[in-house]
Amino acid sequence: MLSVYENDLNEVWLFLQKNGGTHTSHLSFLNDKLFYWSQQKQVLIIYQKTGNTFVILGDPIGKEILIHGAIQDFHQYCRRLNIKPVFYQVSLRYMTAYQQMGYRALKIGEEAKVYLPDFSMSGNSRKRLRTCKNKFEREGYQFSVLFPPHSKKLLEELKDISNSWLGKRKEKGFSVGFFYDGYVAKFPLAIVKSKDGDILAFATLAYNQPKIDRTLAIDLMRYQPDKSPNATMDFLFISIFNWAKDNGYEWCSMGMSPLANMKDPEQSGFFEALGQMIFDKVNHFYNFKGLYQYKNKFQPEWESRYLVYQSNFLPILFFRIFRLIHNNQEAKNRKFVLVRKRF
Repeated sequence: MLSVYENDLNEVWLFLQKNGGTHTSHLSFLNDKLFYWSQQKQVLIIYQKTGNTFVILGDPIGKEILIHGAIQDFHQYCRRLNIKPVFYQVSLRYMTAYQQMGYRALKIGEEAKVYLPDFSMSGNSRKRLRTCKNKFEREGYQFSVLFPPHSKKLLEELKDISNSWLGKRKEKGFSVGFFYDGYVAKFPLAIVKSKDGDILAFATLAYNQPKIDRTLAIDLMRYQPDKSPNATMDFLFISIFNWAKDNGYEWCSMGMSPLANMKDPEQSGFFEALGQMIFDKVNHFYNFKGLYQYKNKFQPEWESRYLVYQSNFLPILFFRIFRLIHNNQEAKNRKFVLVRKRF
């Protein structure tokens, strides 16, 4: 028996606390998602509607033995509504289930994950990071992690920093964090202060709850461009890694690098070649290669992420996903109507 429930974030939070999450599940609390419950509410699928497409974010969450059935449920649900499903940023974990239902897969990037038990400041390969850490600490910069509840005053200060960082740019959404009070207030905050006590940079720290492979995700990252010295974000990242390691986390995710390493030996089609060309050559709208190179200096392990789809017309799917990410306010308004509709 499958059902669509209204957007109850408290219910989702409790579910994730019990079942653990994925590298994208924390984005549920941006208030721009829809939730599909399957297998007697033992599996959760997170998605949003754009055009006649449901874009599912990340892998389904829940009991392993029920995931295959949940994917089939959602597939049938979409067929009844005459909606095309596309699974965005999924791992290889359930690829067999998708393929058995006729879906295709396209690699769209890689997630950077630092294995914390092996992370240290020693060795020649860490010399630049070690120099950065020592310089900031010597000059009186302070790192700390603040836990909820966060005061209204703090949130207002962080909002000002976020606006300063954004400048004339617009917030993205759906698959990336954006500044939303309810979201920022829900998670621990990593902050860097000047020696005078002013907050220069911050990042939200989302976490999942599995008993093994405990993972911390660095999500929303902002700094004051006019006040932060060079390498402030390097110091923030290094400090987060050390803090997470000291607090028993096994992995720290730095998020996905879109179009990274599209030259997958198992994929050699037109879109793989196009994606690699965009990654290597096109920086006008988004510096894909620069983002990858920045994350790579922390020597993470890279894990492939895929787009799983049925339609042959990939450009339309890419356009709809792009539109969803770049117009998060429209997604919020659309959700407001949809969660009140019973299918």
